[in-house]
Amino acid sequence: MLVLGMATLVFVAYQNTPIPDEAQQDAVKQESVISYKDGTAFARIGTHRESIPLTKVPPIVQNAVLAAEDRNFWHEPGISPTGVARALLKAGTGGDVEGGSTITQQLARNYFQGLSQDRTISRKLKEILISIRAGQEYDKKKILELYLNTVAFGRSAYGIQAASRAYFHTTVDHLNVSQAAMLAAMIQRPYYFVSYGQNNNPAKQALIQRWTYVLNGMEKEGWITSAQRTAARFPKTQKAWSDVKGGPQVGYMQDRVMAELDDLHISKQDVETGGLKITTTFDKELQDYTATVVNQVKKDSNLGKDIHFGLTSIDPATGGVVASYGGPDYARQQFDDSFQGSVQPGSSFKPIVLATALDQGVSLQTTMDGSYRRVINGTPFTNDSKGENGVYNLKEMTAQSINTAYVELGQKVGLDKVADMAIKMGMPSDTENLKSGYTSLPLGVINASSLTMASVYSTFASEGVYRRPHVIAKIVDRNGKRVKLPWDKDDGKGKRAFTTGVARDATSAMRAVVTTGTGKAASLGARPVAGKTGTTDQNKSAWFVGYTPELSTSVAMWREDKRKVRQSLVGIGGYSQIYGGTVPAKVFRLFMTKALEGRDITQFGAPVNGGSMAPWAVAKPTPTPTTTPTPTTTPTCTRPGQQPQQPNARPCQSQSPTTPTETPTTTTPAKVPCDKFHMPLGCDPNLPPDGEDIEWWCQQGHQDHPRCRETGPGGPNGH
Repeated sequence: MLVLGMATLVFVAYQNTPIPDEAQQDAVKQESVISYKDGTAFARIGTHRESIPLTKVPPIVQNAVLAAEDRNFWHEPGISPTGVARALLKAGTGGDVEGGSTITQQLARNYFQGLSQDRTISRKLKEILISIRAGQEYDKKKILELYLNTVAFGRSAYGIQAASRAYFHTTVDHLNVSQAAMLAAMIQRPYYFVSYGQNNNPAKQALIQRWTYVLNGMEKEGWITSAQRTAARFPKTQKAWSDVKGGPQVGYMQDRVMAELDDLHISKQDVETGGLKITTTFDKELQDYTATVVNQVKKDSNLGKDIHFGLTSIDPATGGVVASYGGPDYARQQFDDSFQGSVQPGSSFKPIVLATALDQGVSLQTTMDGSYRRVINGTPFTNDSKGENGVYNLKEMTAQSINTAYVELGQKVGLDKVADMAIKMGMPSDTENLKSGYTSLPLGVINASSLTMASVYSTFASEGVYRRPHVIAKIVDRNGKRVKLPWDKDDGKGKRAFTTGVARDATSAMRAVVTTGTGKAASLGARPVAGKTGTTDQNKSAWFVGYTPELSTSVAMWREDKRKVRQSLVGIGGYSQIYGGTVPAKVFRLFMTKALEGRDITQFGAPVNGGSMAPWAVAKPTPTPTTTPTPTTTPTCTRPGQQPQQPNARPCQSQSPTTPTETPTTTTPAKVPCDKFHMPLGCDPNLPPDGEDIEWWCQQGHQDHPRCRETGPGGPNGH
């Protein structure tokens, strides 16, 4: 009677326990894949799961799993009667609910929604009933396919394809007998077994025993031959999960992507389980080349391991980061030199001041006092060379990187306006000291990363339009729906920082830097380049930031000791001093040559020469005229075949070599002292100038003259 009652209850329960319509969340967790812009994957993050049809799983792999977990799979009804009876008997007598699980039962427990992992009689009964239904309603091949795509193998790998990648860095169709048996063995205790390391590790010993059990079962069932069984050797597995060969730069790229996802409020958990397909802006060939060019220049210039480079290249049409050098190897250095490395940009900051002036209607022809040494707001500033001493217009003082003139230009246009312009062009608003009002701001005394400066200059390259720099081009969720990104909203239009005319005039000035100024080493031959050098006080960093219409690229260089303390670049690699126009310009040229190889040459837009001469412009000195006496008029001679030009003109005679020739004489003015502009012509630079303001003269090697007083050192040099 009791047995009949129980049977009735089981029948009723069976009728009221349909197969769930949905898979439980743990069964559909899926890794996210990060790829280059061409779709080639370079990282997989989170729960590794990749579903494939059973037809793509080789029979040897299917049979290995069956040998491990359910050798009667093709013949049984979905449950193991003896195993279930044993489990229910123990549960009915107060014991633990245990195994007896077939593949169908495991699928019911691990896949379908509504079944927990609790070891209770009610859960076990529900599992059995769903297993029976699945065995009747599902094709056996469908059950095995679902199982192989959802079962856990350790290393956060779910499914046989993910496991193949996790342990052997290959796909399931390339597994051999020994590898297939090892993966099948992992199913029993995926979070205990260890496949890598010494054989005396108990966890590895246990796995080897299970692997042996699987192989013996395959031989017993006739799924492998005795010869195959004898030849089998425990396989060597890879140390860590990976199925991509990205090289030493991959870790930096992955960190950049994860940081950007966090900024987009996409959590790490969403990435690890959401099955996102993330396409980046990185060009694989150029990304690899960043390390190649840095290593090449280091070798050629005899630079040590203490030299760091930041190198970032941005597409100004989109704001996408095409390539960026992170460091020598992510395994040794996780700090990203291009995205996290922050050093003073020096004179590469000056074009921001230039853009501010042009935006206020100041013409490139506006002239300024670029004396070698000037005191501005009580602070002395000097140019890099005593030869840089005169009056320069905005274009000239950009090409020659005249510090004193640029410091004054910052005062004229307003340092608050300069800071605002920097922010509009891409400099973070929280940049330390950007809004401090320091007189030296035009000389780049704030800190910036290579990423930031490439972004700032991309605003020039895009003719005044700022586009937010980013490394993610596209995100597609597991359902194939594209996730909307902030830089998608404006369809690439960006935000205008200044007019096209301002951009073109600024570009005209920065082209002069490369053609005639401090950045000649960055020239790309027939391809037009604009840019700016930067070298900071005490020579602790050197920059070249430049652009073509296609790419904006920044190169920063600095040195730091093992304590991460910045050191001077003076005297390294055989250089007496490193300037932005030396090593950084060389790196820029090599990278851009590779990046633009085979592409058509695009010209910059013509300058508009806008604005007007500022009312505070300094007049250029007028050369003092020299006195030339007028020679006495003599009768003009007549050459053979000519008509006489004057009455009584005599024939011209051939002049003897020994006959002295009359030449006009120039009267040399009396020796007078020179002014700041080395005027008048013929003046004596060794004479002290008239007046009280002679500090500029004293600094030119006359400090010991009685009229000179001691002066302090100048400000940062800016080349």
